[in-house]
Amino acid sequence: MPTLTAETMSAPQFVEVALAEADGTFHYHLPSTWAAAPLTPGTRLLVPFGRGWRLAYYVRRVDRPEVPETKPVLALLDGDVSIPSSLFQLLHWISDYYSAPLGRVIKGAFPQGSQAVVRRRFHLTEAAESAGGEKKTALQERVIAALKEGGGLTEPQLRKRTGGEKLAGSLSTLKKKGWITEAWEVDRPAVRKKFRRLVFLKSDPAEAVSLISSLQKRAPQQASVLQILLTAGGAMPVGAFEAPLRASLKRLLDKGLIDQAEEEAPRTPMRPSGFPLQPSILLNPDQQGAVEQIVSAVEGKTFTPFLLHGVTGSGKTEVYLRVIEKALAQKRGAIVLVPEIALTAQLVARFQSRFGEAVALFHSGLSPGERYDEWRRIREGKAQIAIGVRSAIFAPFESVGVIIVDEEHDSSYKQDDGVRYHARDTALVRGKQSDAVVVLGSATPSFESFYNSETGKYRLLPLPGRIDARPLPAVAVVDLRKKEDWVRPFLTRPLLSAMEKRLENREQTLLFLNRRGFSPSLLCPDCGYLPHCIRCSVSLTFHKKLQKLVCHYCGFQLAPPTACSQCQGIRLVHLGIGTEQVEEEIRQRFPAARVARMDRDTTQKKESHHKILTAMAQREIDILIGTQMITKGHDFPDVTLVGVLCADLSLHFPDFRSSERTFQLLAQVAGRAGRGDRPGEVIIQTFQPNHESIVAATTHDYLGFYAQEIAFRKEMGYPPFCRFTLLLFSHSEEKRVVDRAAALVKEIEKVLPPPKKGEAERGVTLLGPAPAPLMRLRGEYRYQILLKGKDQKKIASVLKEGLNSWKRMERKGVRLEVNVDPQNFV
Repeated sequence: MPTLTAETMSAPQFVEVALAEADGTFHYHLPSTWAAAPLTPGTRLLVPFGRGWRLAYYVRRVDRPEVPETKPVLALLDGDVSIPSSLFQLLHWISDYYSAPLGRVIKGAFPQGSQAVVRRRFHLTEAAESAGGEKKTALQERVIAALKEGGGLTEPQLRKRTGGEKLAGSLSTLKKKGWITEAWEVDRPAVRKKFRRLVFLKSDPAEAVSLISSLQKRAPQQASVLQILLTAGGAMPVGAFEAPLRASLKRLLDKGLIDQAEEEAPRTPMRPSGFPLQPSILLNPDQQGAVEQIVSAVEGKTFTPFLLHGVTGSGKTEVYLRVIEKALAQKRGAIVLVPEIALTAQLVARFQSRFGEAVALFHSGLSPGERYDEWRRIREGKAQIAIGVRSAIFAPFESVGVIIVDEEHDSSYKQDDGVRYHARDTALVRGKQSDAVVVLGSATPSFESFYNSETGKYRLLPLPGRIDARPLPAVAVVDLRKKEDWVRPFLTRPLLSAMEKRLENREQTLLFLNRRGFSPSLLCPDCGYLPHCIRCSVSLTFHKKLQKLVCHYCGFQLAPPTACSQCQGIRLVHLGIGTEQVEEEIRQRFPAARVARMDRDTTQKKESHHKILTAMAQREIDILIGTQMITKGHDFPDVTLVGVLCADLSLHFPDFRSSERTFQLLAQVAGRAGRGDRPGEVIIQTFQPNHESIVAATTHDYLGFYAQEIAFRKEMGYPPFCRFTLLLFSHSEEKRVVDRAAALVKEIEKVLPPPKKGEAERGVTLLGPAPAPLMRLRGEYRYQILLKGKDQKKIASVLKEGLNSWKRMERKGVRLEVNVDPQNFV
């Protein structure tokens, strides 16, 4: 793609840009007087848009603009942050495939907070001072009062001072009346390079010793400062000196006895520690065969997708390490994706023990500054391996040799809001565009991926056994319908007996329950009333530590009532169980045991995941209770028992993948047991012991379960035998949502392709509109349309026409979200 330079700008130069706040792209011209630096795709520009200024991203040069008159680009905003041109092709694909605004996609490829801030600042006019008697709304009065007190204020500052969520309307009215003015400004990014001041000796060590001696009596603190600097090797950061010495430091600087300088101070994420280091192991024949095939493809520099199907504990990570060594030897980067932040600590510890500072981290547990500096380390070639969650797929390597997607089946690789991309599928496209090898690894591959291996789209590499020929854990099932086995809610005699045995043997136990909180519901047994969220169509979960009923979707909280609001009954009871209650019960049952809990409530603080997992690795925890955070990827040799308290929780979701996900959860958590020298045991408690997913999990029978489920999907026409695109409508008024969804359905029906000759069904089928399974969320009603077909290109064509119709329609404030290849229908 051509770049623009000052030398090429004698004739008018037109450029296409994308904005994060708007769909589509827009054309501008570069001022002839602007001696611009070369523009490469993704370069950030300041442009006029509507009545204000906006940050825009350079896309390409155009010969003829689509509008008769173009506005000029105002400024070049890029500093030291840019994305590689090779990555820009991937961002275009994401925008096209997932029907996402290109500007929003590009923005997501930059580190959060690294972009210049474009904003409005408001000032009060003299007219406002003399309009004291005129009628104003309460919010307008607060705006004027805030501007009188604070002078010029930005919109966020005004919103904070006035509490006005609907501030825009009031500001517009005040502007029209001439009571306030606005001016646009650009501020530097919130996240940028961090610098620190250094002080250093100007003299050699011998002269410094002499100087210290001369100052000892008349200026002892100055002598102390010099002695500290001498001991430290001659230089130290100013911040390292204690406060009482800062004045002496300044005097020494004023006297010219020491000097100072500024240097960059990289923000380095805390490196995982406390995990036992695992040396490079001798590969077994299956691992060796997998490594040889993948390395051969890496050496050939050709896109090759592999599915590494290895049972839990089969040594997939060692295969990853060997393959990455080869990519680094070719001076190409490596990306390793993991589905959750909880999985990064132990994996990073292994990678850093092998590759040291070549590893950079990408996940939400880092501060914005740490993420920015890790991103820059890759951009500047100082790190060659990126490990992280979804967004690590945008690691700014100029050249990528291998992309690993660990636990590729995990649904958290699909973004649920904003740009709804699937990181696994995006990894495959980036691999193809980069001539890189892509390795999808899992003990329980998604059925779509395994089907692709059967049809030859992926190359299958099986690892059927654990390393060192260790056996898979024995699995026992406890039928929860037999109440005589219950000791406490969901704690049965077989499970408690097995836990007691592990404590006696100084072994560790994992207890899995995929429901946090103390109890899922508070029930009135007299009338059946359940307190529900006022903004979502879900019941509230009781959290004992908080003493609150909490909505897990929007965060709404309510003090638990002492009486039923419907019948005034006072016999309120807790219905069901959550991890918080399990922890309390286990502590009471085993008071000497060291018990910990790992769920979203206990991992909100920075490094909390790491602290819990480190304590587990160092055997400071006997029993770890958790949600699905504890089910995959972890390797604790002393865990010999895994207890699944209720295997049925994920079986009844309104989703055709519910059985598959139940099997994956059970197989993954079972795989945490028996990874050391001692054999493992798994106890699965369930109300449905004969359900096919639970039966398959007890026998570790992935292939048998896959064969059964894939036949069902073929019969029903579910993925991988078709493709879905979900259109979700939302608004605070249900009538508007229903009306607009029905109107768009009529438009889409006009462009549906007719059935082929001899076929009853169309190439694309439209289902809906219908209420979403979670009909109300965060105060908005939700309805959805489903487009279904075997050919994604045909679905995309229908979708494009439908979105064009939507843009022309009167939308009445209804929001439409597009979800291509949805993984969650709730």
